[in-house]
Amino acid sequence: MSSLSTNHLSIDWQASRVDRIQFAGRPYFVKRDDLLTPLSGNKARKLYGLMSQDLSGYRNIVSYGGTQSNAMLALAQFCQMLGISFEYFTRPVPKWLAENPLGNLHHALAHGMHWKISPNGLPPETIASDSLLIPQGIAMPEAHTGLALLAAEIELFCQTQQLDDLAIVTPSGTGTTALYLQQYLNHPVYTVPCVGDRQALQTMFEAALPNAARYPQILDTEKRYRFGEPQPELLDMYETLLAETGIEFELMYDAKTWLVLKDHLFEQAVLYLHNGGISGNESMLARYRRQANLTPPNP
Repeated sequence: MSSLSTNHLSIDWQASRVDRIQFAGRPYFVKRDDLLTPLSGNKARKLYGLMSQDLSGYRNIVSYGGTQSNAMLALAQFCQMLGISFEYFTRPVPKWLAENPLGNLHHALAHGMHWKISPNGLPPETIASDSLLIPQGIAMPEAHTGLALLAAEIELFCQTQQLDDLAIVTPSGTGTTALYLQQYLNHPVYTVPCVGDRQALQTMFEAALPNAARYPQILDTEKRYRFGEPQPELLDMYETLLAETGIEFELMYDAKTWLVLKDHLFEQAVLYLHNGGISGNESMLARYRRQANLTPPNP
C-alpha cells in the first residue's frame, strides 16, 4: 500500500487579500479567499486540517453530494495532488448531463474523479478500510484548523486597520465555515442559509457543536428559495455585483447573501468572505440560458 503524505501540499494564504468595495452606496471589505491557490475558497480552509495530518494507510477518498458541488471539485483537486483515487457519489442525473458533463462536474472528472451514481446519492454503508469517507460539503470537525487560521488573519486585519468592531458575513450551505469561524472570533459572524432555511441551519449548528458558547447570527430573505433553482433576482444581483465591483461572485450562495446585505443595515464595518466557488457559475448560467429559451416571449 502506498503512503499518503500531505507534506508537499501548501496553500498560498497570502493570496487572500482584503479588497475595499462600494456596493449599493455602502462600503464593504471583501476577504478574497477565492484567490487562494492551488485550492481555493472555504474548501481550502476546510481541507487544511487534512493537509496537516498523517493520512498514511489510505489509498482512496470517498464523498458524496450534488453534481455541481464546490466540495466535489476541491476534493478531486486535492486527491489528484496526492496521487490517490477519489470516488464521488450522486443521485441519478438527467441523460443530457450524464452524456455531457459541465461545470464543476466536468472539471472534477478532468481531475480524475470516479463518478458513482446510487439511488439515494450515498456511498455504501461499509467502505474499504483503506478508504477515507469525507462528509458532504467537507463538513467535518477537522475543518476548524483552517478556520482558526482565517480568524487569525481577520484579527490581524482589524489590528492593522484599527477596527474595534467588525461584522463578518458569509453564506452557509452546511454552515461549517460560519460555525467554526465564530468559535475563534469575538466579532459577530452573520450568515445566510442558502440550502435550507433558518431553522435547519440552526439545527445543524447545534448538532455539530452542541455546547458552543456562541453561534453565528442567521439572516435570511422573506422569500423562500429552492436551492439551485434559477431566479431572476439572483442573476440580476450576480450581474450587478460584477458590474459595480469588478469581482465575480458565486451565483447561488453569494447572490442570495448579497440580496440580504442590500437590505440589512449594520452598525459596524462589514467584512464579506468570498468563499470561491465561481467555477460552478458555468453550469448555473447555462441553466439560466436554457430557462430563457423555454420561456415564451411576452405578447
